[in-house]
Amino acid sequence: MSDASATWFRSKIDWWIGLILVVLPFIELGGLAAALLAGDREAATAMAMGSGLVAAIYGLLLIPIRYGITEDRLIIRFGVVRRSIPLSDIREVHPTRNPLASPALSLDRLAIRVDEGFIGMSLVSPSEREEFLSLLASSAGLSREGNRLVRIRDSMPSA
Repeated sequence: MSDASATWFRSKIDWWIGLILVVLPFIELGGLAAALLAGDREAATAMAMGSGLVAAIYGLLLIPIRYGITEDRLIIRFGVVRRSIPLSDIREVHPTRNPLASPALSLDRLAIRVDEGFIGMSLVSPSEREEFLSLLASSAGLSREGNRLVRIRDSMPSA
């Protein structure tokens, strides 16, 4: 199944994370402009490298952050990185505020567990949380238990 057939959800953005993401490039560019105006080549070089690093991080890991659900996969896109999780592998989905690094721009997150330990978990923060959970539950054959989705026995999603 291709990405084109996926239903896509954008990442929710916490106001303070959004503020940091907007302000950081302006700080970098302001520092670069100040160094250039002062004629300080070393500072200008350092600020240009910092600005380049910020632009690279935004372009390679940050834009876009979105989550797609196809007939048989959950696709997590962040920048140029793409992770694909078979829906049949998802064991549980539950809310979390885990601050660990993840492709999520909000601490209002969902932990998607496919295996034990941190390696077997992905953290996402879809802005349309209830729609995301409903589609994921119906597509993956998961059942709602309170605020969680769980796989009952070895139920498989319908084809």
